Amino acid sequence: MKTRYLGIFTITVLLQFCVLNVRASSSAGQANISEKPPAQTPETAKVSIAIIDFESQAPGNPELGTQLSDILTARLSIYDQFQLVERKKLEDLLREHQLNLTGMVDTPDAIKAGKLIGARILIFGMAFAVDRDLYIVTKIVSTETSQVKGTLAKGSLESNLSEIIDQLANNITDGLNKWTAELLQKTEKLNDKVTMLKQRLEGKKLPTVAIMISETHANRLSAAAPDPAAQTEFKKIFKEVGFEIIEANKEELAKWTKDYSLAGVDIVITGEGFSEFGTRINGLVSCSARLEAQATKKEDHKIISTERTTKRAVDLSEAIAAKTALQAAGRELAIKTIEKIAEGINI
Repeated sequence: MKTRYLGIFTITVLLQFCVLNVRASSSAGQANISEKPPAQTPETAKVSIAIIDFESQAPGNPELGTQLSDILTARLSIYDQFQLVERKKLEDLLREHQLNLTGMVDTPDAIKAGKLIGARILIFGMAFAVDRDLYIVTKIVSTETSQVKGTLAKGSLESNLSEIIDQLANNITDGLNKWTAELLQKTEKLNDKVTMLKQRLEGKKLPTVAIMISETHANRLSAAAPDPAAQTEFKKIFKEVGFEIIEANKEELAKWTKDYSLAGVDIVITGEGFSEFGTRINGLVSCSARLEAQATKKEDHKIISTERTTKRAVDLSEAIAAKTALQAAGRELAIKTIEKIAEGINI
């Protein structure tokens, strides 16, 4: 009987939070590679997002709701199309207007709060357990049109919680990219630099690329370990834009590092990344990452681009926080490198 009631409760919550997904379609024109990227307009503006603390009924971690909002804020800040409302600003404004929002806030109250803090989209939700599974359901609410969308992440209570949070963050990011036109104004599109670069280079003959970025994380409890998060993100971004990535085994990579002409590609990207533990607060771990990357033409060893950046991220585990920081650094430098390649090479 208990299991039956739990099942009914699960269905009720899921129906409350998750609604039918409607695909928003938009058309995009092509621009010549020699042209400058289009200026940011209201149709391609960043979308301001506020993440309210989730409500948690999951056993064993009373801080999970707050931790989820902190981690999601860090994860979504990776993407240039989103502008996250600062946590302190959010708390100050809610306190000033005597609003105490939780993950189960009613939609009208959420819209009112979102307008007060200048957020066009609010994200909030709830985590709860059914038998041995953890569910995290999310509401994505537009403060402009009152449209509501939902996502769901699920995993075993015995599994690594960071894996469920990865699923949650990916579902929310995919949903935001898919639903923005419907949630906001029909003609509005996200200022997604990767999509804009893909449109800009569409139909052009792109150079082949080899990417060689060495990365390590300085673990407090063990020796430094390889961590290819930035290199993986570099490859992902380059492939999304349309570049052909030439892979190699360790022996070939060692030869390529000494002599780029052996790579058999047009451009070689080399780099070095490093991440380390920052601090631990309220059950969350922060890590910092430093990444440097250089793009070089194979034929004459002419340097096309030299970039560097530092990023920070938080998570429940040190390993995931370090990976997220390196991923954020890799995404930023990959986009900058592609922009330099597009400007400096006649392709």
